[in-house]
Amino acid sequence: MLDQVPKPAHEPKTISLTMAKVSEGNPGSTVNIPASRLLAYDQQMGFTHLTLTGGTVLDVEEGTDQIDRLVRAAVSKGNPALQ
Repeated sequence: MLDQVPKPAHEPKTISLTMAKVSEGNPGSTVNIPASRLLAYDQQMGFTHLTLTGGTVLDVEEGTDQIDRLVRAAVSKGNPALQ
């Protein structure tokens, strides 16, 4: 009999964001963040400042309106009432 690894009941829903560029000519890297880790975000001039659980802070290129849409889409997957 094959060992089967049980899947978690609730798989984390992630959003993909682009890290803010450190300097011109340096492309920002992409980071996948579980939506459940996102505590707050604040639009700044040219970037958005994210506060995550565990005291992590990140600066990303996406604006707050785009982050809103990404979070709503991530948490609504698999929940027809939210789609």
